Amino acid sequence: MPGSFIKHAKPLLALTLPIMGTQLAQTGMGVVDTIIAGLASTLDLASIAVGSSIWVPLVMLVSGIMVALSPLVAQAKGAKDKAQSARILQQGIYLSLLIGLLAMALLLFLTTPLMELMGVTQDIQVTTAEYLTYIAYGLPAVAVHQALRSYSEAINLTQPVTVIAIFGLLLNIPLNLIFVFGYGPIEAMGGPGCGLASCIIFYLLAILLGLYTLFSRYHQSVKPLKNFGKPHGKTQLTILALGLPIGLAIFVEVSLFCIIALFIARLGPNVVAAHQITLNISSLLFMVPLSLALALTVRVGQELGRGNVAKARLTWITGLKINLMFSFLNACVLWLLGRSIVSLYSEDASVVNMASFLLLYAALFQLSDGLQVAAAGALRGYKDTLVTLIITITSFWLLALPLGYYLGLSGDSPLGAEGFWIGLVVGLSINAILLLIRLKKVTASSLAS
Repeated sequence: MPGSFIKHAKPLLALTLPIMGTQLAQTGMGVVDTIIAGLASTLDLASIAVGSSIWVPLVMLVSGIMVALSPLVAQAKGAKDKAQSARILQQGIYLSLLIGLLAMALLLFLTTPLMELMGVTQDIQVTTAEYLTYIAYGLPAVAVHQALRSYSEAINLTQPVTVIAIFGLLLNIPLNLIFVFGYGPIEAMGGPGCGLASCIIFYLLAILLGLYTLFSRYHQSVKPLKNFGKPHGKTQLTILALGLPIGLAIFVEVSLFCIIALFIARLGPNVVAAHQITLNISSLLFMVPLSLALALTVRVGQELGRGNVAKARLTWITGLKINLMFSFLNACVLWLLGRSIVSLYSEDASVVNMASFLLLYAALFQLSDGLQVAAAGALRGYKDTLVTLIITITSFWLLALPLGYYLGLSGDSPLGAEGFWIGLVVGLSINAILLLIRLKKVTASSLAS
């Protein structure tokens, strides 16, 4: 049994590790922006924080839609249909440009009204609006890059994506320093300089991955970017029908944490700091199960494309086992080393104590979080996304958020931030159970057909 498990786990892990490198590199760009903006001033740091809470959910929605290329291309690869693989990427690029431009317009025109609705002070509004203007102009490149990335990962060509992402992370550091603090003829821009640096990186990543896809010898058998076909509405609608529920499901989860942060803001700076530290640490650890979930989408899709439904089932079962092991390891790290990790973020004893306590809840939901993201990844491989969206909305917005609000801010004895984290534990656990039930049902239907 152990030998069989290792045999089936190897190809999944071989795909997971480079995807993880890409995820960590992209997450690292946000960390760099935060650190350098903090060195500039408190106002710049606050502007980056407010701006990120607005644009990150939108980017996750855009990227999530383009993730639909992964199962579609993976199934075409499994069926050895090269023409279909190229067609999906080409139509995906057309669609990504349209979605990217729409997202750009939303960010440009809705930023100020949204900040006024959130009650953001005028000084932060001005800096944040300038920062988000640069981010908005980069969103078409983000969408195109995700389309190219999804295609590459679907055909198991992950290393170039990772290398390009790491290059972008490394270049982001000097660009941030130059634009934020100024250099030579370039005047200091403060926090908005992070937005300009990010915009440049967004386009650079898309161009580099596009050039690699066009000229690399690994792509010459399919040549997906040569002989571009005309826009085909039916194919784009197929991608959108699959991708929109994926993007919305990711948006629902990410925006939930943003809404919780806004609710907690009324509890004072120490509580906000403790919550943000806890969220930052748990989000970083989440990159491990998330990367394996993305790999599951590809592997399950490839096996279904080959017509091997039994192998597809074995693949996601193996993935769930691996994610459980990773999640257990993450929980142990948070339980045993949580206080030491938190101490790296703050020297304030009250913040350290509160964040260390909240990390116990983060440790508690690691198993359910790992299971739910893996199940969602496998369901994407089966191209089953609409029910996943409904389950996610139910678990997070109809259960986790109301329960967290009641426990945290109302009721007889409000628990503050702790109440919201209890709500997250309950919501993630229910989401995991429902998605696993759905996965078993979808698998049974595929085996019976």
